[in-house]
Amino acid sequence: MHIFIFFQLMIFLAPLHGFTDFTFRNVYQRHYSGIDVAISPFIPLTQGEKGVIRKAKDVCPEWNKMPVIPQLLGNDSTLFVLAAKVLANWGYKKLNWNLGCPVNGICRKKRGSGLLPFPELIRDILEKTLPNIEQQLSVKIRLGYKSENEIYELIPVLNDFPLEYIIVHPRIATQMYDGNVRHAVLSKCLPLFKHEIIYNGDISSLSDFKNIKQLHPTIKKWMIGRGIFSNPELPELIKNNNLLSVKNANEHFLTFILDYYDEVYKLKNNEVLTINKIKDLWKYISIRFTNSTEIFGIISHLNSLKSIKESTIEIITNYPLKLN
Repeated sequence: MHIFIFFQLMIFLAPLHGFTDFTFRNVYQRHYSGIDVAISPFIPLTQGEKGVIRKAKDVCPEWNKMPVIPQLLGNDSTLFVLAAKVLANWGYKKLNWNLGCPVNGICRKKRGSGLLPFPELIRDILEKTLPNIEQQLSVKIRLGYKSENEIYELIPVLNDFPLEYIIVHPRIATQMYDGNVRHAVLSKCLPLFKHEIIYNGDISSLSDFKNIKQLHPTIKKWMIGRGIFSNPELPELIKNNNLLSVKNANEHFLTFILDYYDEVYKLKNNEVLTINKIKDLWKYISIRFTNSTEIFGIISHLNSLKSIKESTIEIITNYPLKLN
């Protein structure tokens, strides 16, 4: 019999470029609880202090209500140290290094998951970076770029450094977000790590969490990404080991999503740009409903913010919700 000890849980909001920006984080914080800290979408390393500030504006402290850890993307230790100094001046005491992004254009430049086949390059960057930054550093990884066997060469390198923790998404980069999560490989790897491991990948419901927790009972900290958009109450459900009524969940969700629309419009001050961002988000939101393809089709054909709001109210109020 497996016992779930929920009071020990810590839940991170995953970094999804273009989605989990400060606007989303702030609106989420107003309406839901359960997320302890967010990892920001990646900040690409760039030349010069002004360039860093421009690229890092998403984590400007005055714009953020939710606790956030900036994530850096790149393979240049000099630029890494420069960015860390700017972020230290903003008060950030923790950083995350992105070794997990699977996007091909990034990987080809040996950034994100594209660094995973080069453990000695990762070692060199850490050796040159860690002594010269003030912050605690964590990393976010996959099992490999093209092969899950890459993780076995990477682990001894990471074990040599005082990293705060390691976030693992148990896929390889070429899978992107498709195909099965490789739980068997993760189970074999967990005893090899010297650092605390945070799990990330395919937690979209309370039952998903329970099943994954059963597979990896030693993990105490979890990261939720795409599932947060279709199921924003999920962190609360996990921490309370509970189900909300469909009616209450939908009323809560409707208030949240309409508030988000308004905040996006305030930021962009442009209806077309607001609509495009909302439509992108509905790729994930539609998964909340049993007839997700039909729902995404409805939203994707609308061309005014007014019609999107009206359809959102209709869909959330009347369409059948998937069960957790």
